[in-house]
Amino acid sequence: MNDRFFERAGGLAIVAVLVIACLKIIAPFLGPMLWGAIIAISTWPLFDRLQQRLGGRQGFAAFILTTGLILVFVVPIFLLVYSLTEHVASVSGLIKDLTTMTLPPAPVWLVDAPLIGPRIDAFWQQASTDMPALLETARPALKDGMTWLLKQSGNLTLSLFEFLLAIVLAGFLCANGAGAKELLKRLICRVAGETGLELIAIAGQTVRAVSVGVVGTALMQALLSVFGFAIAGIPGAGLLGLFCFILAMLQLGTSLVWIPAAVWLSYQGETGWAVFTVGWSIFINIADNFVKPYLISHGSGLPIPLIFLGVLGGLLAWGFVGIFVGATLLVVCFTLLKSWLDLEQAIDPVDTGDSKEHA
Repeated sequence: MNDRFFERAGGLAIVAVLVIACLKIIAPFLGPMLWGAIIAISTWPLFDRLQQRLGGRQGFAAFILTTGLILVFVVPIFLLVYSLTEHVASVSGLIKDLTTMTLPPAPVWLVDAPLIGPRIDAFWQQASTDMPALLETARPALKDGMTWLLKQSGNLTLSLFEFLLAIVLAGFLCANGAGAKELLKRLICRVAGETGLELIAIAGQTVRAVSVGVVGTALMQALLSVFGFAIAGIPGAGLLGLFCFILAMLQLGTSLVWIPAAVWLSYQGETGWAVFTVGWSIFINIADNFVKPYLISHGSGLPIPLIFLGVLGGLLAWGFVGIFVGATLLVVCFTLLKSWLDLEQAIDPVDTGDSKEHA
């Protein structure tokens, strides 16, 4: 009895050590592996159609898909980072020119706006009469902002390489999709039985719906941004729209493009168009909060409040990847709860009026 106990305990200890060692080995790659799985699940319908067109050549289809994803997502982000570094000197010159800039009088309709009008007028007057003092007041915030931007640029470079690795891993997963899918099914069946297969299907559907929602709203924000830039007369509207698409995909918000554009318009003396760009940017960001949950809910066939809580809560808890993880976890838990309630109802049905009559 004691010998069997020690044998089992020793076996469990060895398995635990192996699992911990394996997790430690793959820990640096957990992020790219998770993103690779998300990308593979999201693009699987496209990969399936592509490999059918190519006569079942899965490796070649995975290569084409991987190359396309790199060209669409990774290359534009690298171009964005390169463009920002090229214009650092221009931004520094613009900040220096702000000290000698004289603002025109504030628009009457803006000054007469209820509640915020007097505050805007006071700020405008201070900026018109003593811009250097205003910039000196804002210097600590600008310094902190530049420090944050430098830190984020390093993080962005690392994230780009991780995302590139995730796309490559997604290509490998797609190329070996049948085997990976069968292995996952066997694993889930061992843990959760037949219910696990339903959970796999629901989780995959949710991840694809979230991907459609994220890409769809990013495309919407980019198109609306290009429209606004063109109306306001800002040069390079198409390129700025591409930047907006990338920022919206990364959940950073298009305001990072709109606010500098509004400052540039104000610097050029186009105060009305500067106010328009700020208002249009606010409208785009508000619309994103409604369109994204709707697209995800429409694709997954689940209630909008549940999707909204999963997307927003996941984003706050785990960042960008939390949009997928949060929504998927809530959907899986919701499905398990429904299955449990249906099982309870089947075992212990609620009495109805007909059952009382038979009694």
